[in-house]
Amino acid sequence: MRTPLVLVMWIFLLGACSHKKESIEGNGEGLLILKGVRLVDGLGSPARPNVTIVVKDDRIRSILDPKEVLPFRAKVLELEGKTVMPALMSAHVHLGMTRGTEVGSKQITAENDMNQLYKLRKYGVGAVLSLGMDTDVIYKIRSDSERSDSTLPLVLTAGRGFGVPDGAPPSAMGIDQVYRPRTVNEARKQVRELLAKKPNVIKIWVDDFNGKMKKKMSPEIYKVLIAEAHAQKVRVAAHVYYLEDAKLLAKEGVDILAHSVRDQPVDLELISLMKTKNISYVPTLSVDESQFIFEKKHEWMETDFFREALDPGVLQWLQTSYQAKPSAVEELRMAQKNVMTLFKSGIVIGLGTDSGANLARIQGFSEHREMQLLVDAGLEPEEVIRIATVNNSNILGLSNDYAGVQVGMKANLIVLDADPIDDIRNTQKINMVFINGRSIERR
Repeated sequence: MRTPLVLVMWIFLLGACSHKKESIEGNGEGLLILKGVRLVDGLGSPARPNVTIVVKDDRIRSILDPKEVLPFRAKVLELEGKTVMPALMSAHVHLGMTRGTEVGSKQITAENDMNQLYKLRKYGVGAVLSLGMDTDVIYKIRSDSERSDSTLPLVLTAGRGFGVPDGAPPSAMGIDQVYRPRTVNEARKQVRELLAKKPNVIKIWVDDFNGKMKKKMSPEIYKVLIAEAHAQKVRVAAHVYYLEDAKLLAKEGVDILAHSVRDQPVDLELISLMKTKNISYVPTLSVDESQFIFEKKHEWMETDFFREALDPGVLQWLQTSYQAKPSAVEELRMAQKNVMTLFKSGIVIGLGTDSGANLARIQGFSEHREMQLLVDAGLEPEEVIRIATVNNSNILGLSNDYAGVQVGMKANLIVLDADPIDDIRNTQKINMVFINGRSIERR
């Protein structure tokens, strides 16, 4: 029997009203409400003016029209004129490797790792992938960061990572904790040892740092590492520089190219391989810029936002001991050209910075600088924010919990004093940061 139209409309309206009631029911006990904000959700959608975000525990419960009547016991923050966006995610950092002006694995302690995570969250970074060079202290920190009441950035790790004997990453930088297999059998044994610790990804250093090192990782070695990791459903991220290496790795099924191709333009062969095998690309433009930018003074170097990111002594080091690499200017231009080509070809681009690997790669600041460099490369601010948030959630396997500002997602949020869609530099105008729905101390 056909249902009368009036009854259908009544059922629809009743359902709509009950949904509306469900979103704000109760007296609001335990709710945090961010009222009247401009919302940049990280999904690439146009910004939504004057919305109200309701947070319960560590999750976004509702996104409401501001005319909704709010529960009387909720904690309401009147934020008219502010912009809310997702907390940043970085798919390439290093934790614990620097302390003051010292660099190397001797600096890695649980305390130093934690201090650097505190700094990253101050700068609105809500999740990081520490991409090799870690010691075993990282696994307890990772576990702590996964708690729903944690105010740490979520930590993912590649553990120690795999380098090359007499090659990358350079032992001269004090990097002595990575695996450096000499044979296929040694590589298989070492990767199985690492996989037993349940890393989130495996990191491999393949190139020769643009000719600085004596040799590169042989295909026989990285084939075994990739195969063993994939057998346990663990993804592999590769440090690359050359187009040819990127192609060879793509053919073997590497999952993430963790730096830009910088020796020549990417070509259709690489693009086709990356599309076919669903390979992500994390360009780390700020790595190349960091190799020349501090040779001259820039206005932003005088800002609190930059200087508060520096460890004691680093500003003086930049002013007196920093040595620029002039060829990095062209490397950055090539990297920016290549990221635009790949983006336009539909490759998934992520945000990472390699911050923390040396003194010039400044944690917290670099993540915001990377977004500016992506805009300079030709991307729109809303595209860059998606790259730094939702894209990274996909790359890191976190899209069930961290895919932007949506109902049901983690309440990892940045409150800004200005709209980053108008100017990407406005991501630096941080008013508040929330991790798991909790406002964190930014001093």
